[in-house]
Order: sequence, then C-alpha cells, then structure tokens
Amino acid sequence: MPWRVPSARAKSRAMDEFSLIGALVAAMGDATQGEFVILGPGDDGSITSIPAATELVTTVDCLVEGIHFPIDAPADLVGRRALGVSVSDLAAMGATPTHAVISVTMPTTHEQWLIDFSRGIASAARTMKIAIVGGNLARGPLNISVSAMGYVPAGLALLRSGARAGDGIYVSGTIGGAGLALAALRTIDLAQVDSLAMRDAEHPLVRYYMPRPRLRLGEALRGIATATIDVSDGLLSDLGHLCKASRVHGRIDLGLLPVARGAGAETAIVAGDDYELVFTMADDRFDALRARSPDVAVTRIGVVTAGEGVEVIRDGVAVHIDRSGYQHFS
Repeated sequence: MPWRVPSARAKSRAMDEFSLIGALVAAMGDATQGEFVILGPGDDGSITSIPAATELVTTVDCLVEGIHFPIDAPADLVGRRALGVSVSDLAAMGATPTHAVISVTMPTTHEQWLIDFSRGIASAARTMKIAIVGGNLARGPLNISVSAMGYVPAGLALLRSGARAGDGIYVSGTIGGAGLALAALRTIDLAQVDSLAMRDAEHPLVRYYMPRPRLRLGEALRGIATATIDVSDGLLSDLGHLCKASRVHGRIDLGLLPVARGAGAETAIVAGDDYELVFTMADDRFDALRARSPDVAVTRIGVVTAGEGVEVIRDGVAVHIDRSGYQHFS
C-alpha cells in the first residue's frame, strides 16, 4: 500500500501557540498527572520525583513519517504507537514508568490531528500508568519524539551486557505478528482498529499500533535475567546486540520460536515492532520467574555459548537467514 499525504499536512485555521498547547493539555486530561508528578505541563519544565533508593532510567525514540508509521494513519493510533515504542525500552531495563515528554514537528499546524494524537497518547499513558508532563511543537517534517522515564531499585536495572555461557535464551509472547501489519492494511479500515482490539488483541494491526510493553515482566526479571533487550528491530538483530554487549554467542532453534498466527518462523525472526522481551537467564531460575510473572507466556528458544554472534538452527542444522532486521542507516 503506498504512503499517502497525511491529514497532518492539511492546513487548518490558525490557533495561537499557547491556545493550541492548552487545547492539547486539555485533550490529555488526567494523563498529565501521576504519583511522581510535582509540576506537569505549562511551565518551562516539569518537576518530578522518584522513590528513595531507586535509579532513574531515561530513553528516547523518534518516529518518522513513512518509516515508523504510515503517514495516512489516524492520529490517535500514531500517538498510541509512539508512546508504546519508548515505554518498551523501560520494560527492557526492568523499570517502572513514571513520566514522558513529547516533541512533535509538522509542516503546517493541523489542530484536530494534534488533538487526536494527544488523545491517543493519553489513552496509552493511562494503560501504561505513565504521566505526560510536557512537550514541544515546531514546524518541520512530520516527526514525533518521545522521551520516557522510569525508576528501578538501585543496582537492579536490566542490561544487555550480562549474559553468560550456559544461560538459556527466552522470549515473551509471540514473534512476527506486527510484521504482518502492512499486509493487513489492505483488508481493514484503520478507523476500526479500536474495536478490532476488543475482539482480537493478536491481530497484526493491533500489535503494530498498540504495542504492549512488557512492563510487569521486566519488573519480574529483576535479579533473575542476566541480560535483556526488547524486540524492536527484529529478534535476530536485537539478540545480536545483546550477544555483542555480553561478548557471547547465541544459538536459536527456529523450531522453538513462538510464532504469531499467520507468520512463518524465518520471517518472524527478522520482523520488527513486536516489542516483546528477549532475555537470558540460568534455566534453574525459570520457576522463580513463573512465580513472579504467571500471566505472560515465556518460551525458551536457545542457549548462550562461548564465542560471538548469533547462530540459527533447525533440527540441529544451521539455517541461513537472509537479513537480520531493520537498520536505520543501511
């Protein structure tokens, strides 16, 4: 499906900057408030706190039109996707989300698009229990930047760099579902994604536009996982980052991969946008993890060995995979 000019480019009557900001804050409602928010939107900056004996985790993601979302997508879905993408990084580090700030550049001011976008952000924020405490608007190509923050008990943040030979490699949920979204665009009206989500949470478009950061699983992995990363650019690529940071070799068995409905293992392993967690841990910690996080499916898909890189096998035989996931500058 070709990208089309989005409604965000259409001209609308001018509202002065501060009136527009006020309208956007009003559209978000109570999503601008939270337990750790001392001062939210409206000043030169926000003021927040975090619990004692914790450390602050900060991440940022930029979504570019035509690359990270179809530019004719409904603004509220773009908002939900934008927040979910950033908050997933907090989950990968075992952090509990507290607040986020949003920056949007767009060629012309389209008030209704921005209000719908803000409502989408707010809906996702309520689900993820994160407050939107500020942001910025500027003229330019349509881009969205989300910086999300959260806390983790001191010394317990999950990193990419702790995997050890002998650890099992695990992944949450299923892989490859969101990668089917572009094909699904041909068969459904995007305005129906909300109602679709109520009927089929695993539908590719729901997986793509409404990422489900594995926050509770990330918290459960504190002190159990030896290394963790979220699946954003593709499991094979992201596991490669983890193995490189840990200076180890990973071996994945395609026959063990929990593949989403309608996807094949060889395409699922390189598909992006799943926002599941792939992690390593000693196999004897599995029961402890299940006790902490009984509601999220977790599958062992391989093993960590000495060496470097990632190897894919099926029935004990090496499998060549043509590509390793999305890369921004390839």
